[in-house]
Amino acid sequence: MTTARGLHVLWRAMAAAAVVLVALLGVSGPALAHDVLEGTAPADGSSVSTVPAKVTIILSNTPASIGSQINVVDESGTNWSAGAVTVLDNVASQQLKPGAPAGKYAVQWRLVSSDGHPIEGQFTFTALAPSAGTGAVENSSGPSAVAGPVQAVQEPSPAAAEKAPDSSAVPWSVFGLVGVLIVVVIAMVVVAKRRLGAAD
Repeated sequence: MTTARGLHVLWRAMAAAAVVLVALLGVSGPALAHDVLEGTAPADGSSVSTVPAKVTIILSNTPASIGSQINVVDESGTNWSAGAVTVLDNVASQQLKPGAPAGKYAVQWRLVSSDGHPIEGQFTFTALAPSAGTGAVENSSGPSAVAGPVQAVQEPSPAAAEKAPDSSAVPWSVFGLVGVLIVVVIAMVVVAKRRLGAAD
């Protein structure tokens, strides 16, 4: 009877450890998921009547404004982005300088996901007429060549709007939770074995 009781105690310890494991997986699961692209304005591959005053990117969650960058580049390689990226809820916007010419534009974006990891992509649109403005822009305040960490990337497919995360993208908090779980399981097993030995 004492042996059976000890085995019951050991079983209860293992069951408690399993419950803790399920709870930790439920907490860490959402943390591993990056935000995904839900839409852009202008739409990818679309034609618009004039160059818009701004472009917008819609994600599944609110991105961070710090560290985010959006370049709006014309066919000559000139970047018409003006100022920093602004974020309102899950929408990131980039203003354009006035006087942008008609033609095809590539929007190269790199945003900081709500989980703290960068995601990037590219979409294109064609403007049939230049943007409202004075036309020619002075060199001192005009557009500059593309520079910075944003580089051209392949267009995201509708099914995947972000680059596949590698193993380095796993948050350190997950490893910490796993470590805590291991310690808890070991402690439970040791206590259960001691009780089993005492019962014998």
